[in-house]
Amino acid sequence: MALMDIDVFEKEEQLLKLREKVLQGEQGRIDGAETLGVSQARKLLKERLNDM
Repeated sequence: MALMDIDVFEKEEQLLKLREKVLQGEQGRIDGAETLGVSQARKLLKERLNDM
């Protein structure tokens, strides 16, 4: 039986969740989902920050 430190386990879990989100985004792009350019993404982020 192998034991893992809880902090290491939680970091591994976070990494796996992040990888899953990245893969979902990539699959969406491959499937033809609408994408944003860098300038468009920055503009939307600034608008969201200003709304807070």
